[in-house]
Amino acid sequence: MPKRTTKTDNLETANKFPWGKLIAGIAGSAVATRVIRRVPLGRIAIAVAPLIVAAMQRERELPKDKRKG
Repeated sequence: MPKRTTKTDNLETANKFPWGKLIAGIAGSAVATRVIRRVPLGRIAIAVAPLIVAAMQRERELPKDKRKG
């Protein structure tokens, strides 16, 4: 019979490679930044990205009955 996982088992598994996750995130962001800078409209995308994120957060904070969809 397989061993049941407990909260401590999952916590230990999640914490085995914290540096790997951090390095992957940094590398992914560096690659994305280079790709966006090479695109002709990349600078516009960089300027608009915070506005899009803010709009998404506002939409998430609205009650369900006031959302547009």
